[in-house]
Amino acid sequence: MGARSTVMAGTGGVARRRWRLSEATLRLIMAGLLSCAVPAGAWAVDAGSAAAPAPAPVPAMVPAPAPYTGLDLVTGSDYAPYTGEDLPGGGLVTDLVRRAFAVSGRRYDLRFMPWKRGYDGVVAGRFLATFPYVRTPEREREVLFSDPVIEVRQFVYLSNRSAMGFHGRDDTGGLEDFHGRTICQPVGYALPSELQTLVEQRLLTRQTPPDLGACVRMVATGRADVLVIDEYSGAAAVAGSGMAGDIRVSEKPFAAVTLHLVVGRAVPGAEATVATFNDGLKALKQQGIYRELLAGHTVRPPP
Repeated sequence: MGARSTVMAGTGGVARRRWRLSEATLRLIMAGLLSCAVPAGAWAVDAGSAAAPAPAPVPAMVPAPAPYTGLDLVTGSDYAPYTGEDLPGGGLVTDLVRRAFAVSGRRYDLRFMPWKRGYDGVVAGRFLATFPYVRTPEREREVLFSDPVIEVRQFVYLSNRSAMGFHGRDDTGGLEDFHGRTICQPVGYALPSELQTLVEQRLLTRQTPPDLGACVRMVATGRADVLVIDEYSGAAAVAGSGMAGDIRVSEKPFAAVTLHLVVGRAVPGAEATVATFNDGLKALKQQGIYRELLAGHTVRPPP
């Protein structure tokens, strides 16, 4: 070791060039060895055998989560006891819809917005579904209807400032009481088909304020003669107006109707969505949850 040191020290620049060449060569050799090396973890060597390579374990395949569709449920407010941002659980029907979908493990975001904007968005496929809606021929062409969420009776709410009366329905329709009158029905609310026909025939005038509360005030102050609405939302709206003394309610119901969840025909998988909801609603009824929710939201359970 000492002799090699003496030679290198005495040869000056030549020795230094030879050393640099030797160092470069060494780097090339090491690079070649590394390029042939096996990646770490690619082989597992058994402690008792020098030739026992084993392949690396393949990670288990984990299913990717279902993609978010971007479609939400929508409904309107100011429709107690069925829907409303300020109601417990969002209202009776909101509560039922969420629970019916949850039976199959589906959960959707929910938006409250003006009725017409929400319904038009469902028809256009921007939202998944909306509720609660009465079945009409016009809507049948645009949306699919679920099984009935609830059946209710519609009553005639009359202004005490109007001489109009309602004497009930008969085989001929019993609609003469509405001739020449003004009916109030908010934007997004459907008139009973018989009354809609009277409007189209110009035998009945329709006023369309933005919400149910405005309709109640119009009837109470005599700006409209009549409002036809179901017994539960009508009672809630009249009580909330503080003008119950200015409105009378017909003794006989106008009709019995069912309320539904609706899915736009343009929504991909619309029929499957309705079927899933129907199955969940049926399960809630079989488990007794349906009746409990009706009672909890102060709606009379069915007989």
